[in-house]
Amino acid sequence: MEPLTPDDPAELAGYRLRAQLGSGGMGRVYLANTPGGRPVALKVVHRHLSDNPTFRARFRQEIQAARQVHGLYTAALLDADPDADPPWLVTAYVAGPSLAGAVAAHGPIPAVAVPGLMAGVAEALQVIHATGLVHRDLKPSNVLLSPDGPRVIDFGIARALDGVDLTHSGIHVGSPPFMAPEQIRALPVTPALDVFALGSLAAFALLGRPPFGDDSAAAVMHRVLWEAPDLTDCPPALRPVIENCLAKEPGQRPSAAEIIESCRALPAVETIAYPPAWPPPVPSGPDQPWPMPAQPMVAVLPEPMVAVLPEPVPAGTEPVPAVTVPGPAPAAPAGVVRVMYAAAALAVLSAVAGLATRPMLRSMLARQHPVATHAAIGSALAAAVVIMGVRGLVSGLMWVWTGTAARRGRPYAGLLAAALIVTTVAVAGSFATGLSTVPDRAVGLAGWLAGLGAAVLSWRAARRSPPA
Repeated sequence: MEPLTPDDPAELAGYRLRAQLGSGGMGRVYLANTPGGRPVALKVVHRHLSDNPTFRARFRQEIQAARQVHGLYTAALLDADPDADPPWLVTAYVAGPSLAGAVAAHGPIPAVAVPGLMAGVAEALQVIHATGLVHRDLKPSNVLLSPDGPRVIDFGIARALDGVDLTHSGIHVGSPPFMAPEQIRALPVTPALDVFALGSLAAFALLGRPPFGDDSAAAVMHRVLWEAPDLTDCPPALRPVIENCLAKEPGQRPSAAEIIESCRALPAVETIAYPPAWPPPVPSGPDQPWPMPAQPMVAVLPEPMVAVLPEPVPAGTEPVPAVTVPGPAPAAPAGVVRVMYAAAALAVLSAVAGLATRPMLRSMLARQHPVATHAAIGSALAAAVVIMGVRGLVSGLMWVWTGTAARRGRPYAGLLAAALIVTTVAVAGSFATGLSTVPDRAVGLAGWLAGLGAAVLSWRAARRSPPA
């Protein structure tokens, strides 16, 4: 944190500027106060970018998308004016150093805290990707370490530089040590790009160096494309998780939800608790570069505290509290989501089974109603087919909707109950009216049982989850 210079404005759009937090290729970041006195981070875009109409148009689009991101491990976008001169945006202020700064000052983060760091950043990516955004520039300087976990910043902003001529600006989109192979090759961008960056970021936090080196950009990009990551000294328990993230092919990398699940599967770990005093005590030896507490706490993932250091507070200034944003519900376990999708498949299959057994149903109706006319039996058959088709399709769509909501960590209890009720009523109705065949009843009953299993598994997972 640096004091303001004579060239810095004292106020912008009603926000009172207090100090400089940093400066990058896109703009300068200030610590500011809202009119009510709340601390925020205010970024002002550089003039040479704000004069570019292509940048402004993309910047406006990304601002609209970033407004939808509300996660416990992200710094929320609070305000912005992409049409101002120059454009600016305001995010929640995070009282803590960046991962890059913490490692530079105190060496690698203790291995016991890295799973918590990975899980927190993966949850941030899960929320970002759910809005259709891809970060594109996830690196240690874009992860801030607050006392209650990491915060991912600058999500969705890197895409604003696409199509902008950067030849003479000195700006580079992406940092080579944390770029994915497809990003280097300028291939289509997918969420897997951020997963690769998370693997490189975790290796940096654990080892104090990027897994593909940090020398010339050309040499680093060659290693990213063709060589295996250097994970020497990586603990065996963490190595598979990081290696999976660093797979060369995007389709071979885990999703953010799978990374969280892998971190939760690790055994109990020590949580590093730092003393409130600053500066920290002098380490006792070269193998202990981070200050260690006298009595470390013990925690079990997925709720470890990430090892962080508080930022020094200048003399004469009051400490600035962190601004936190409520996060989404945790994602449902993968097994529950798979059962939900199975229920959807069975529901649709029941409709297919009903359509495929129409001759059997016609014969059954003729036996049940021997005096009925051919036209009456045809009408009853048509009604049965419509009932079976609508039941299967509606139930299938509701289960797909519910499974997708559960996979993304969104509230789905209401959807689950609604889908279960519709499926139960439909199956009971088909048994009561007799307007169904044995194959249709069998598949429909199997779908209902799968739905009931998903409900039970969801309830058990919710009971095992720690309270928010």
